[in-house]
Amino acid sequence: MKKLFRFLVLVSLGLVAISAHAGEIPVGIYGTLTGTDVDVNGMSYGPKDYLTYVNEKFGGVMGHKYVPILLDGKNSIPEEVKVFKRLVDVDKVVVVNGWSTGGTKALRDQINILVKIPFQAQSFSIDVLDPVKYPYIFLMGPTYEDQVLIALEWAKQKGAKTLAFIHADIEYGRAPVRNAMEQKIPEKLGLKVLADIEYAGVSLDLTPQLLRIKELNPDYVYIQDSAGNTIKILRDAAKVGVPASKFFGNNYNFQHIIPGTLGKDAEGFKALQVNADWGANIPMMKEIEEFAKKHEIAKKDAYYTKGWAQGKIIHEVVSRVLKKTGGKIPEIGQFRTMIRDEWVNLENFDTGGGTPPLTYKNHQGHSEARIVEIKGGKFVTISDWIKTQ
Repeated sequence: MKKLFRFLVLVSLGLVAISAHAGEIPVGIYGTLTGTDVDVNGMSYGPKDYLTYVNEKFGGVMGHKYVPILLDGKNSIPEEVKVFKRLVDVDKVVVVNGWSTGGTKALRDQINILVKIPFQAQSFSIDVLDPVKYPYIFLMGPTYEDQVLIALEWAKQKGAKTLAFIHADIEYGRAPVRNAMEQKIPEKLGLKVLADIEYAGVSLDLTPQLLRIKELNPDYVYIQDSAGNTIKILRDAAKVGVPASKFFGNNYNFQHIIPGTLGKDAEGFKALQVNADWGANIPMMKEIEEFAKKHEIAKKDAYYTKGWAQGKIIHEVVSRVLKKTGGKIPEIGQFRTMIRDEWVNLENFDTGGGTPPLTYKNHQGHSEARIVEIKGGKFVTISDWIKTQ
């Protein structure tokens, strides 16, 4: 009894190491669970579910269980900053799966200088992609500017000569268009930009903007926004006589809610696909189907599969760290840095078909996209994977 008492005292003083098989690994996740942009929040449920799947199927990682903590950022920059600080300061997470362009930009200094924590953004903004300036931020696919280039190159091949941009009055809408123009992407392709049209993100009626597009009559209109507002754009475009076939959207427009809501008024609309859709015949989907036998899936779409793939990346880099430490969980600061280092070293990582192979030397993962078009009420693939670099 005396020996047991002495052992417990030493443990409480931190003088005896607890077995490495008793630890927990907190992972922070936040997204839009309520508010605007809820149509793509499968990206937040996906990583949470994958880490839960690892816990249930494999007992976690080297004896340690993941503790995924999912919070609501409400697609609000102040709220995203608030939940990030809570995850870091209170929950002591070792990695964060974040959300918006504006939120990630607001947190750049905290992520990379003050906290130094690996951060996987849902944004594809080039403004948060810089391995030197932002060594702890990682994306998973082509930047919004890459996507503009892919879309416009395709349009050029189809004979386009003119285009217009349309987007909401937030950083997610403005920055990619501004950057594409500064990089002279349309100009280099010989395309004339007739207008850069902006609207309030909460607008219910976009008829004035669509009448302007009708008057200008560009060959294509590129939408830098997500499905909720794109539905409004295509709805009002149909009202004023502009066909959906003129419109092209970024990856956050590859959503079946668009043809499901608009029917024939969505026919011909095109978007970019950067990861596998729900139901794809790939090994990753088999994992999801296995998980779904015991759990309700919040969102059955391409954004959930994106989130699942992001969870696989987190598990892979954490596993690599623990293999190097012999299964012992490092001190939190060291753990975060080691996760970051292993992330950079990922090369041709296979997500089970959820994405093209991922290499993170440049923190981007991959820079490929496919073009999909609504035909007969559903999205169909109309191109191979197109790579920008």
